[in-house]
This record gives sequence, C-alpha cells and structure tokens, in this order.
Amino acid sequence: MNVLLIRHAQSVNNALEGRPDSLEARQADPPLTALGCEQARRLADWSPTDDLCRRITHLYSSLTTRAVQTAAPLAHALGLDVQGLTDAYECGGLSTGPAGGFTPVAGRDHDSLLLDCPTLLWPAEIQGQGWDGGCEPWDSTGFARRAARVTARLRATGGADVIALITHHDFAQHLIADLLGLPELDGEAPTFRLNNTATAYIEVSAGPAPTERRVLHWLGRVAHLPPESVTR
Repeated sequence: MNVLLIRHAQSVNNALEGRPDSLEARQADPPLTALGCEQARRLADWSPTDDLCRRITHLYSSLTTRAVQTAAPLAHALGLDVQGLTDAYECGGLSTGPAGGFTPVAGRDHDSLLLDCPTLLWPAEIQGQGWDGGCEPWDSTGFARRAARVTARLRATGGADVIALITHHDFAQHLIADLLGLPELDGEAPTFRLNNTATAYIEVSAGPAPTERRVLHWLGRVAHLPPESVTR
C-alpha cells in the first residue's frame, strides 16, 4: 500500500493564527483563503508532472470544507472522483471552539459540498444523511483509534497503486504513527510539521503485521509551491 497524505491548503482559521482575536474570529468549518485556493490550484497543476501523483488511483478526503475545497482541483487534474471519509477530520471535530464553549457543529451536507467539489462521493454509512461534524473530546487514545479505522479503510481499497488522502495537521500525526507502527509517547503521537498542502509518502508492504515493511519516503514535501506561498 502506497499512501500519500496531503494536508489541506490554508484555511481562514490558519490565517488567523497569531492574531489577538483568533479565538473569537475562528469558524467551525472554515473555507480556504485566497492563498489557500492558490495553493490547491498549484497542487493540482503539479500533480500531472509528478511520477507518484500520476500513479494515484484513489483520492480520499475528510468532509470538512477546507479539505474538500483542496481536493476538488486535484481530482479534476487527475480525472478522479473524491471519496469522502467520515473519520478523516481534524482532531476535535467541528465545534464553536474555546470562545463558544466547544458546542458541536454539524458539517455541510452532500448537496452543499458538491458545489465545491462536483465529484465528491458521499460515505456509504451516512448515505441520505448529513455529517454530524465529529465533535469529540480531546483524547489522544480516541484519535489513535480513529486513525486506525482510516488506515484500515485505505488498506481495504486493495489493488490501488497510490492512495491519496486530504486530511489535517493534528490528525495526520496519528495517521503517520499508525501507518509506520510508531508507539505513542506519554499518551501522545509523535509530532511532524506539515505546512499547508505538504505531503507525506508512506509505503507499507503486504503481509502479516509483524513482518510488514514500512517506509517513510518523505515528510513535509511542498515542492509544488514557491517558498513565499508556504503557510503553516
């Protein structure tokens, strides 16, 4: 199994980091900024020129607005549908945040997200329903269990050359740990910096878990963007 993890492009909340009003101004399900849209476009423009991206046969995305908006131009460039995954959202899920008491917020429904990504396929387990937003306690053990469910889903794809997933910074830590078989330290996953639209390429060989060969080919590559447009 060859997995290409991609962090979404810059969101409105990402652009708020460092501002004194960031907690009050944040959105539960933020869209991309203008820079984020440019990052997503550059990702799509780069993909047909990259040997690994040309081998992508399945493209998955979390159901957040920022992830789906990042996936849309990439899907168009590769001629693929985008399969939504209910479990691939950011740690904590959608809520009003610290300024709003972390009140759960539902995600957008399929019809709404199709306006951003016309090839988005809705998860089978919530067909005919909306996504509840996944609001959850901040619990590393729970995040790790959710990451294991996502990697199991990717494994079940079967026969794919390269599987790509648009996901999120904090949750990607747990995905990387699960794919590489890394233990949590003091109840926390290892931390790897992934800037917006940065990628991590991980190869997991076939076979029983104890004999699997796991290779991290790269981490944090944003080769498709000029340095001035890379955002954290």
